[in-house]
Amino acid sequence: MDNHRSRRDSINQRSRRRNEQRTSFLKQLIFFCENLSQIRLTMRLLSAFVAVLFIGAVHAQSAAFTTKFENIVSKYLSPNTGKAVDMVGADVYNCSTTIDDIVSHLMSQIMGLLPANKYLPGMSMLSGFQSCLSKAGSSMEKAMGVIGAAFKKQLTPLFNKVKTKVCTMKANGKDQKTALTEGFKIATAALTKPLVQNIIYACMKASTAAEYACSQSPLTQIMQTANYDMVFNKSKGK
Repeated sequence: MDNHRSRRDSINQRSRRRNEQRTSFLKQLIFFCENLSQIRLTMRLLSAFVAVLFIGAVHAQSAAFTTKFENIVSKYLSPNTGKAVDMVGADVYNCSTTIDDIVSHLMSQIMGLLPANKYLPGMSMLSGFQSCLSKAGSSMEKAMGVIGAAFKKQLTPLFNKVKTKVCTMKANGKDQKTALTEGFKIATAALTKPLVQNIIYACMKASTAAEYACSQSPLTQIMQTANYDMVFNKSKGK
């Protein structure tokens, strides 16, 4: 009798644990769906960075460039960073594309580029970010809009330089690999810690102290912030 009751209790406990796990998963899934626009907004910022700095990547050299990018900028998309490299390279060779076009293309594919093991941590990150911004009297949309504009302003000259080189070569009959190789050289030379630091400073200038403070946790998770001066000061940078 006691053995029967013990087995029954054990079965009930396992059943409860399974139900709790299913409930937890459903809650996480609902949160993910409800916050998908915020996830896309956050990833748009990373996509803008990826789009400009990956300009000119080609298959033959993308591995070395990807390694450099991940070491000094971000490993957030790893191991799918190389896919973004190839996507952007093809878009640049199109020559009719703008930064916004490339970012939109990356955004349309972002759920395929974002590793599955980043989904749930990303939810927690976004929830904390949104809550912090709300308490600071701001919003994710406002903060991302301001920071995204700072990124674009800082990186547009590089984009134009690479695009001009690639598209001039294309107009002169050079094939995609040859043209992108030259664009890749420009992008690789430009990808330095001082460039990334200036982008961070530009974001500081465009943000309030409270917004920037809220961004520290997400930035630490997305970027290699240990490489940079992250102390808020609007007077820093160009």
